[in-house]
Amino acid sequence: MASHPALKRTTIAPLPAQSINRPIAGLFSGLSKGNIAKIMEAAVVRRFAAGLTITRCDEPAMHLFLIETGSVNFSRTTPEGREVLLRRLSAGEAFGLGTLLDTPIGYIGTAETAERTEVYTWEHEWVCRCAGEHPTLAQNALRIALEYIRLYSVRHLALVSDSAKDRVSRTLLRLGVRIGKPHTRGLEVPITNEDLASLADVGYFTTSRLLSHWQRKGAMEKGRGKVIIHCPERMHW
Repeated sequence: MASHPALKRTTIAPLPAQSINRPIAGLFSGLSKGNIAKIMEAAVVRRFAAGLTITRCDEPAMHLFLIETGSVNFSRTTPEGREVLLRRLSAGEAFGLGTLLDTPIGYIGTAETAERTEVYTWEHEWVCRCAGEHPTLAQNALRIALEYIRLYSVRHLALVSDSAKDRVSRTLLRLGVRIGKPHTRGLEVPITNEDLASLADVGYFTTSRLLSHWQRKGAMEKGRGKVIIHCPERMHW
């Protein structure tokens, strides 16, 4: 992966205890604290400003990534050139799992930072050697990959069975649970209309119309690049 001028590459400092113990970091489930510490010592920390590309779809997966802070938009582009957001990845989530294969496959999607983001990275050769020494790591990677498949299957079912209103409201509420931050007037979700529409598989204008409707009802309010949820119950009236 070519380095970017805005990218800072440094040797990682000892990982704080709260980061090692973070339950969401499923990549390390079942590993001892000592083994996790050794794995983290081999990582390189990379810091990106918002809007920078970390990986590109179909390029060989030569790095494994774990998000420490910030968030990443993971997307693919249609043959017509439209970007489809597959998932907003947040702290504790891993991507680049194809790196664990002896012959890496291409990255499934393009990863672009949605905000200032810090990730831990490991190179392919080291990851394969580590997975051989710690089979649990490979099992965890498979479990994460299967969970992503499950989430995409749920999303596909919603596309053929739920209304646009249901898809947008559920997507927004799920984002609130995953990446929302407490706000004096509710729960703040950092998401644009375009990204919300893509994640919900709903057209941009329909999504904007629904958000305006819910704002008039007092269920939420729309800001620049964010939504503040006041009363989720009113989104179902």
